Amino acid sequence: MKRFCRQFFQVLLVFVGGVLPVCATAQDSFFSEQIGVADRGSTELARAAREGLTRLLIKVSGNEAILEEDAFREAVRSAQQNVLSYSYGEDDEGDVVFLEFDDAFVRSLFRDESVPYWEQRRPPVVVWVALDEPFSRRFAARSDDVDLLVPSIERFETRGVEPRFPLLDLTDAAAVPVNALWTRDFDLIRQGSRRYGSEYSLVGRWIDLSDGSKLVDWYYVGPDGEMHKQMRLTDLEGIWDVGVDLAVDAMRDSLAVTLQQFEISDAIAVTVRGVSSFADYRAVSTVFKQLGELVELRIDSVSQDTLTYRVVGVSSADEVARLIPSRSGLRVQSAVSRAQLDLTWESIQ
Repeated sequence: MKRFCRQFFQVLLVFVGGVLPVCATAQDSFFSEQIGVADRGSTELARAAREGLTRLLIKVSGNEAILEEDAFREAVRSAQQNVLSYSYGEDDEGDVVFLEFDDAFVRSLFRDESVPYWEQRRPPVVVWVALDEPFSRRFAARSDDVDLLVPSIERFETRGVEPRFPLLDLTDAAAVPVNALWTRDFDLIRQGSRRYGSEYSLVGRWIDLSDGSKLVDWYYVGPDGEMHKQMRLTDLEGIWDVGVDLAVDAMRDSLAVTLQQFEISDAIAVTVRGVSSFADYRAVSTVFKQLGELVELRIDSVSQDTLTYRVVGVSSADEVARLIPSRSGLRVQSAVSRAQLDLTWESIQ
């Protein structure tokens, strides 16, 4: 799989002029995993199911320590019971099995255990890496630094987040000069990342030291703040482990929700103002319909240009706000209390 990712990345460098996507798995479903197998027998299938469900639970939770929870360990032991379908194929390293897991089972597991759940509509993260070289500073470029950038792809993919790499063209040069990373001008970085459809960035500043190690500063830059980690390592994969974990953990903490059992969850009133036509009503209804797999909802009232929904299944109004897709046309005005969320419909810009 790593070799495939590397080849896929290099082909894209040559043929794609747009944003670099994450290395794609053979199936697009969030609840599917591809696992290498030694043969196509039942024992190996059971092992692959356990490995696949482990990966899926880490991806859905955003937590690499999720199997410390007893219920999740037990689910992995009986993983094959929750495989909806599987099929075999081949990649450049041999046989693989494609496993589709029962999404309803996964959601119910998280709901029963009250463990944070990070749904699949996740924003990408834009990766900016600046290198301090003997005579200059420059950005790590897709065309020149493939070996440096490739290790990030599988790590982000495992955690369920798409990395995007800037083009570093004239537009980027004007928006985010390389010194912006050294001066920690995070507003410029946010501005540059919006070009790639995200408010989330991972910023790296790398300095090669005389002993062969690298002094690396990682910065997570989100819409509401920044986080920082510094390290001195020689291992490229270890450097990326720290950077990817920094970004994904921070994103998870700001975006995941705690699902609650419907029968014990308190109702949350969600008011949507600015719904002035039937077209607006249909558009808003479509957005809320997307939440139906995670929460129970119904329309409580319709008054002039205002809709009021009753939402059950998460713990607070803030968590309902986290579920509203970005660029959906709905803007959060305020979470008045744990039980009241106010939104405004502005249509999709």
